[in-house]
Amino acid sequence: MDNETRKAAKRAQKQRDKQRVKAEKEYAKAHPMKVEVVTPETRQEMRLTRKGRYELGSDGKLTPIGKSKRLTHRYNLAIIFLAVLIIATYAYFFLVN
Repeated sequence: MDNETRKAAKRAQKQRDKQRVKAEKEYAKAHPMKVEVVTPETRQEMRLTRKGRYELGSDGKLTPIGKSKRLTHRYNLAIIFLAVLIIATYAYFFLVN
């Protein structure tokens, strides 16, 4: 019997958590924060924006455009790294043997 009450309590807690998250999302949509693009001033902000390459918001985080540019840069580096790795593997197998 005690086990059933614990399960019921857990289910009720999960339901309350879902309702809370839903209410927080609705509130965030109804009351958007105004974030302005600023120039990085501190060393931490300079590191976050890679010396000002990516847009920084007034809240101290990257803007969606800044995040997109950073992700594009990372994907490009990964593609270049993989291409060099493929070429090196090809060269190893065909030029060494």
